[in-house]
Amino acid sequence: MKNDSIKVKAIALCRVSTVKQGIEGSSLEAQEHRVYDAAALFNAEIVRFWNITQSSRKGKNYERKDLVEMLAVAKADKKIKYIIVDEPDRFMRDFDMYYYWKVKFKQEAEAKLVYAKKPHLASDDSMMSTMEEMLDVFRGEADNQGRINKTTTNMQARVASGYYPSNPKAGYQRTEVRGLHSPKEPEWSMLRSGFLQVLEGVPIKDVVAGINAAGYKRKSGRGLDAGHFKVMLQDPFYAGIIQMSDWKINPRGLHKAMITPEQHESLKLIAKGAVYRQRKQFNPDFPLSKIMTCKDCSEAGADYPLLVGYDHHNGKAGDKRKYYKRYRCRACNRNMLREDLHEQLSDTLLDLKLSETRIKDFLAALRQVWEQEQALSYNTAESLKNRLSTLEHEKKDVILRQIRNQLADDRADIAIEALDEEMVAMKEQLESISTVEKDFVEFVEFAINTVEGFRQKFWELDQEHQRWCKQLLFPEGFSVTREKKVYTPKISDFYRLNKNAPKDVSDAFSSMVISPGIEPGLPG
Repeated sequence: MKNDSIKVKAIALCRVSTVKQGIEGSSLEAQEHRVYDAAALFNAEIVRFWNITQSSRKGKNYERKDLVEMLAVAKADKKIKYIIVDEPDRFMRDFDMYYYWKVKFKQEAEAKLVYAKKPHLASDDSMMSTMEEMLDVFRGEADNQGRINKTTTNMQARVASGYYPSNPKAGYQRTEVRGLHSPKEPEWSMLRSGFLQVLEGVPIKDVVAGINAAGYKRKSGRGLDAGHFKVMLQDPFYAGIIQMSDWKINPRGLHKAMITPEQHESLKLIAKGAVYRQRKQFNPDFPLSKIMTCKDCSEAGADYPLLVGYDHHNGKAGDKRKYYKRYRCRACNRNMLREDLHEQLSDTLLDLKLSETRIKDFLAALRQVWEQEQALSYNTAESLKNRLSTLEHEKKDVILRQIRNQLADDRADIAIEALDEEMVAMKEQLESISTVEKDFVEFVEFAINTVEGFRQKFWELDQEHQRWCKQLLFPEGFSVTREKKVYTPKISDFYRLNKNAPKDVSDAFSSMVISPGIEPGLPG
């Protein structure tokens, strides 16, 4: 790391999931200290800080408000070179989105995502460091999934009892009883009146206008719109029905309903009968629109060097008019036939072959890191087994004292229950550790097969996943030259362009997933 007198700029993020977590070991204050220490190592000045209390579990990170703001700030100030977070799970617990945002910060703002607990990774581009980071990110999502699985059963039980264990719906508010929501006036009465007006035949847009005129405001401070109201019309909660995920539906929620189940069914039909035409965002005829660039215009710094698709005709009238599908550059207006461009890119994708040497190096480095993890897991397992044995002896001792009338039955029952709960927890942790080798195999296969699947089915992907594929296979993107040739300045380290390379090198890496002489769950 550089440590000269000229400081670069940085922005930082500290995050906790809950208020309780913010008071305990991962408090915002503790994170701030580590982040500022890391900034000093990078000789960087933190010019803006984000302190948030928000979940970052999978599915919540694509358009997270704090990340969108941070990207905008970094893009606006080119002197910002670092995005500092405490550690990956404080950034987010979502493997895909972690690297999605890391790439966005790098490509769009030229800023590097680093984390304070391991600042050495910022300047180490070796395969070992890459895998160390990937394992931390993978562990964050895995831990989050474990928490979700543990809480699912309790939440399902709450739903079965008539409670709604989530945020209150519009028109409702929390009570002292968790999961039991009560009417919030005057919003509750406004919405109920609107539901009944729709049943009477009043157009949805007129009902929405009337609700807004009465002073209704959403949490954002804005008025109601037809889209949100149509969603409410189809929500069974307002008919007293608790429905969450794919769990068993409870038709008798404990909250006060606005309408009857029969009225709800009628409102669903009315809402589905309203036709709304959304603006077309993606034309499947031109999948490369806005993701492929014009090389010359991009290098010249043009504002809009992106290609866009359009239908072009030969200018003749009547039956002599012919149409052609083309792409053109928005900056210089040069164009080329869609079929020619697609064929060239298809040839490039087909010529990409996994590099057997790179895959072996990758797996060797990953195996070394993973064996270190296994050794730690093995030691942890031994400690858990010893603790479990101790608990079993303590339970036998309590039972024996109870039989000898040396311990009252009620106190013995309490002690036995506490011991049983701790033993169950120990057994669950042991079972989790025993799957470490299986997790490794699944992770390696998932990582490689995901990239290969994107490459092989590029034209079947939606545009969002085509962008991901481009970032994975061509780190510096792809473009079209003045001679109308596809240009890929750099390909992924795991691939090579070689038409004569073997078509399937899966055996080359699958044989290395489990190294000889290493038993699952034991240290190497």
